[in-house]
Amino acid sequence: MSTGHIEYASLDGTHIFKIIGEVRAQSCISLDKLLARIEQQNNVVGAIVDLTQTTFIDSTVLGILAKLGLKLKQAHQIQAVMLSTNADITTLANSMGLGQVFVILNYCGDPSVCTRALIDEHISQNAMLSTVLDAHKTLMKLNKNNQNMFEPLVKKLEEHHDAMDSVSDQ
Repeated sequence: MSTGHIEYASLDGTHIFKIIGEVRAQSCISLDKLLARIEQQNNVVGAIVDLTQTTFIDSTVLGILAKLGLKLKQAHQIQAVMLSTNADITTLANSMGLGQVFVILNYCGDPSVCTRALIDEHISQNAMLSTVLDAHKTLMKLNKNNQNMFEPLVKKLEEHHDAMDSVSDQ
């Protein structure tokens, strides 16, 4: 269970995501849906992911952030910025390849930036599985090490997803 949350703000095409505390997969469904809406916008000029108050982040959340960085680079030719002051979090982000799609800065800014908490959505198990699967597939795209690390997990998740789909079709 997550003991943290994600906050979000937007100003003149710059999107700010603040990840606070211990954030796991179930907290990122709203973030994934928000990214889909942002991807459709024409006025996107930048994005900042603030990890300065993050104490733990799982691979699904990292995959969703990788997706953000990749989409901004591909669709808007923007390199997003990631702020981190926790060496462990920075090392984890870099080891997953997020340095390829983000400029990662050691920054300790004002914690009272005007963001609002994203509300955790109550979703189906199938929707959660799809989000987790997509996040890990995105991490696999970043580098060979991630591909090797997450390939067994992705195969199992795909099998489970296919099984759930065949049950719902009956």
